[in-house]
Amino acid sequence: MDAAERRRELVGAIVAARKDDESVVFEAADARVTYENRTLCLSVTDEERDRLEALLDDYHVFKVEQPATRKAEPGVVYLSAVTDAKHAADFVDSLFSEVYGADEGYDIRVR
Repeated sequence: MDAAERRRELVGAIVAARKDDESVVFEAADARVTYENRTLCLSVTDEERDRLEALLDDYHVFKVEQPATRKAEPGVVYLSAVTDAKHAADFVDSLFSEVYGADEGYDIRVR
């Protein structure tokens, strides 16, 4: 799957989740990201958390949700994702490649 196909799939899944008011789970690179109600939920190690903070500097519209993240299990981060579906898909794709280290041609699983 190339990057354009992957992003189209991500956009479609996010649009459908919003329309149906349901959650969608993205899995790749032994990582899982859940999108629900304009919020992303992900688990990160300390090293991945540092990479996430760097990524958030490039995507200013995404913010760590507090107090949800403080109350969550260690390593669980909630991010507000109040943006259009394309921008959210771009961010999710970047999460897998830049935070979780997925290869350039990685495949995404959507559930």
